Amino acid sequence: MLAAASRQWWVLVVEGVLGVVFGVLALLLPGLTLVTLAYLFAAWAIISGVVAIVEGMRVAEERGRSWPFAITGVVSIVAGILAALLPGPTIAALMLLLGAWLVVGGVAHYLAAYRIREQVDDEWLIALVGAIRVVAGLVILLFPIVGALLTVAYISWSAIFAGIIALAMGLRLRGLRQATSRSGTAGR
Repeated sequence: MLAAASRQWWVLVVEGVLGVVFGVLALLLPGLTLVTLAYLFAAWAIISGVVAIVEGMRVAEERGRSWPFAITGVVSIVAGILAALLPGPTIAALMLLLGAWLVVGGVAHYLAAYRIREQVDDEWLIALVGAIRVVAGLVILLFPIVGALLTVAYISWSAIFAGIIALAMGLRLRGLRQATSRSGTAGR
């Protein structure tokens, strides 16, 4: 498996370079990054809606009813079209959803830590994660623009770090391939 991976070392190098370039561009152009995020959401919602409608037609052939699929599909398509036409409000809505999700998830973490405190050591770490999520969610809910910029920063730095790791792995595999090819030709 390592020999096969070392033959494709360049794929990781390309992935790494693209990740770093994407991350840097996202940091330099946060507005464009957010609009792109809104358009990706729009595309996903439209595709998801079409899939729901098609699935509903398939279900209708078997059971005769597909209105839940139809409603889901139409709402999803409408949401996608609105997101594509109105990326600014879409970004704001996505930030509010993100903030609410973080608060609810953080409270759930905190409650889980409280419930398992007698069975698990260091449950405070789970509670700490919950508290951090609640604080992050509240910041995003109170300051959606800050939340949007933090989201871009997170995406950007994640891409940069993942790109650096992929680049390093690709170059390491390239070195491994060169070393194995030299040792293979030396024995002939």
